[in-house]
Amino acid sequence: MKNLKKVLALVLAFACAFTMFAGAAFTDAADIEQTEAVEMLSALGVINGYTDGSFKPNETISRAEAAKMIYTIWNGGNDNASAFEGKSVFTDVYSGHWAEGYINFCYTNGIINGKGNSKFAPDDKVTGTELAKMLLICMGYQADKSGLTGTGYTQRTNALASQNGLYDDVASSVTAAMPRQYAAQIMYNALKADTVKWSTDANAYEKVTTTAMVGKQDPVTGEIKFTATSVNETMGQKCMDLVTDEAILLTKVEKEDARDTYSMNNGAYTRVATDYTNLIGQRVNVMHKENDTSKVYGVYAHEDSKVVASGFVGQLEVAGTTADKVKLAGTEYKLEKTAGTNNVYKLNRDITVADNVTNLDALNIDDGNNERKRDAAAGEIKLIDNNGNGKVDTAVYTPVAIGKVSAVTKTSITVNGVGTFKFDDDTIYDGVAKNDYVRVIDSDNTTEGGNHVEKLDVTNAKVEGERSTSHEAKVDGTWYKLAVDNGTTYVDAKNGTTYDLVIVGNTILFADETDGSIANVAYISGVNTNEDTVVGENNVSVKVRMYFSDGTNAEVKVSKVAGDKLAKGDAVKVDGTGKVDVLSNKMVTYTKLSDGTYDVKEVSSTNLAGCKDYENDPAKTGNGGKSVYFDSKIGGVSIADDAVVFVETQNETKVLTGAQVKSWQKDFNSVTTPDIKFAGTYLYKESNGIDYIQAATLIDENADTDVPGAKDVSYAYAVTDEYTTTFEGETKAAVDVWNGTDTITLYADNSTVASSGVKAGDLISYKVNGKFIDNVTTASTVAAVLGFDGKAEGEIKVKNSTGTYTYTLSEDVVVLTVDDAAGKGVSGAGIDAIVEAGSDDTDTSKRVPNIMYLLGSGDDANKVVAIVIDSESNKLDKEASL
Repeated sequence: MKNLKKVLALVLAFACAFTMFAGAAFTDAADIEQTEAVEMLSALGVINGYTDGSFKPNETISRAEAAKMIYTIWNGGNDNASAFEGKSVFTDVYSGHWAEGYINFCYTNGIINGKGNSKFAPDDKVTGTELAKMLLICMGYQADKSGLTGTGYTQRTNALASQNGLYDDVASSVTAAMPRQYAAQIMYNALKADTVKWSTDANAYEKVTTTAMVGKQDPVTGEIKFTATSVNETMGQKCMDLVTDEAILLTKVEKEDARDTYSMNNGAYTRVATDYTNLIGQRVNVMHKENDTSKVYGVYAHEDSKVVASGFVGQLEVAGTTADKVKLAGTEYKLEKTAGTNNVYKLNRDITVADNVTNLDALNIDDGNNERKRDAAAGEIKLIDNNGNGKVDTAVYTPVAIGKVSAVTKTSITVNGVGTFKFDDDTIYDGVAKNDYVRVIDSDNTTEGGNHVEKLDVTNAKVEGERSTSHEAKVDGTWYKLAVDNGTTYVDAKNGTTYDLVIVGNTILFADETDGSIANVAYISGVNTNEDTVVGENNVSVKVRMYFSDGTNAEVKVSKVAGDKLAKGDAVKVDGTGKVDVLSNKMVTYTKLSDGTYDVKEVSSTNLAGCKDYENDPAKTGNGGKSVYFDSKIGGVSIADDAVVFVETQNETKVLTGAQVKSWQKDFNSVTTPDIKFAGTYLYKESNGIDYIQAATLIDENADTDVPGAKDVSYAYAVTDEYTTTFEGETKAAVDVWNGTDTITLYADNSTVASSGVKAGDLISYKVNGKFIDNVTTASTVAAVLGFDGKAEGEIKVKNSTGTYTYTLSEDVVVLTVDDAAGKGVSGAGIDAIVEAGSDDTDTSKRVPNIMYLLGSGDDANKVVAIVIDSESNKLDKEASL
């Protein structure tokens, strides 16, 4: 997968003059600030890199290293100074010194001097002033005529260097040892500076002029043509045949095939080492070898070109009565022309491409109704002054398409309403996941080719205010525009509701309600209508039984409904009109308050818990209209596997997953199962164009029924008698059991685990109801196995106290292996542990009991659903022979 983050690749390296590691990306490239200067000088062979691949931007250079760099510039990139090796005038530059030839050359040409006493001090660190003086000499200034020697030379050198721009962008003291990256910047500036010569007639310096093949841009077609032109000679041209094409409108940057380089303006310049996309729309100066635009050594904004402001199109407004001004993010800028005639380009599109926007009016998405189209609003825009008069004359914007990731496969992703994008062809951010919000930049507008998919940030916040007429919402103290979904519907963000918000610039693109998310939905199964549990006229609470989405349930106290405190007299009314009483058998969202009580709000079309919509009375489709549940759907709508479904029958209430509900038989009207007729409600979301239920209630309208599905019954072997204990601060009944894997403690939300009590050695069945168990039975039968065919769902013949019987094992029979004498479970249970019982030693006509078993009900009636086997002696201790 490609990485969307644009990294400025430093394919050219700046490093120490005496090493041999040029032209490679640095391991510490992120620390380099003067990247353009470093790249250019490295490409020209003036500076090289460390052998370990690092740059060390804040290390300094020596006087000897500076001499080598100056020599290389003077000689057009050639760093072979062997012709100048020999006896030096400096006593500390010994014969064979690595910089001997460079120092001799620079001394002979008046570029450098010693430090007195015939010393050069080659290992001393060069200061910015010393380096500037060397370069000024190379530019044509004479030391004696310019005061670059003797007392006060430092001030005169610094003044002349500043006058020629040598210290531009140098953020370091020039009187101290010069850090490597700023030494590169001074040399880079010198190559762009004009050369001079002394005029005896004028008794002053004059600019040197020459003729060069310079590129000029056709203002209509954008084509760049090269013609012989009289220009001021720069030091780069004098020493290294560098020319500068000035004020070129940069409109396009493209990655070159099979190279780590770029082309600009449709191949007018090729093999450019750096991605200059950030300069698109500006007038730039391009430094390259004369007559060879495949060797570009620097691209930088023209002195008159400046980015005035940047932001998002959604922040753009026309200002001024004659449309001669524009606002971006609330700040006003003057326009060179009116908003209808300014030059506006799509990012990375040619000047003459027909689909380029031609004016700011076409970008302005305020139609008088504060309308902000979602796609348009999220596009970036840059306002540029290209002629230096302080007015915006050019704008560049990036069109984008906004959507939500609906699918992720090994090879591609799909963005709803936008399209499908491939990992191999497009640039997609790492970790892309379904339901991410993204913006897509079309391949026409990218530098490296392919579409770019970029993740958008999501902020969870409550809307603090709304302006319906201007379609605005206030979040964290700031007012934002509400986008239009590229149709006619505005994003819905209501005051007082919490959302997952996608905000770009000053525009809310998406708002997914989270105030009471599915994780914060509960079901109130009953309300205590007979007592107010807190005394006080205006401070009361009501007990309710609440079932939570995690499967737990508890009796809790409600003190607020939809944020309103309950007052005595309106909290509960037996006629069913009280604020809490009417919530019985309803889904709610809830907030637990600091005093431990709850604020509940009924789920409704205005309280969607982050979902698309709510259905209060779905049609009873299928099954002859007998039940809202039919054919693995509720009201004919598909159920998400991870949906929360609150199921209440006359006998029990359970919290099930969507997958569990969908596993129910499709039609309850069968021979072995009585009719179950459900009413219900549900919340749903849309995914891939299909509605899926996220939370629902199913309330049985019949009498004396259990929640469907025998598979939710569990079985265990009691290893203790039931006992009383404290669980979560309350007294509860408990029993320790072996469940076939572990010994665990089961808790019952009442004074006993089972009405008849549970004893150690009992085989029990139970159902899990949140944190507790209920529907506990101990009605197992002790028996001796007379025969078993050893098959799953096979036949077993047993003898118990009433006779001999043959049963079939149920499909999901549970086999628990125990050490009955020790009263503990034994791992490795399975039907292969079921063996024939032995005979009584004293009466061979009798068999020793070796199992306990339970028979099922419903579809499993007269089938064995659970068996306990004694694995140690093949007999149940303390049981009489049969």
